[in-house]
Amino acid sequence: MGITMFVQMRMNPTPPDPTQAMIFNWMPLIFTFMLAAFPAGLVIYWAWNNTLSVIQQGIIMKRNGAKIELFDNLKALFRRKPSSA
Repeated sequence: MGITMFVQMRMNPTPPDPTQAMIFNWMPLIFTFMLAAFPAGLVIYWAWNNTLSVIQQGIIMKRNGAKIELFDNLKALFRRKPSSA
């Protein structure tokens, strides 16, 4: 469920506020551990719902000509930032 939540959040543009961006990066991990005690069927339902939401959001964005930020955001996550030293 954490992975599908992470992908769903990465489809949207990165928030300009660094604090908000940091919270959005950590939220899937926190929810994964917080919801680990819930029944497996419920977590599977949430994961499937997130997967369908990602597909639906991608289709809607593509039909309306909006840029899907998923791959750019994933690349930016792993890109090294230049040191200012």
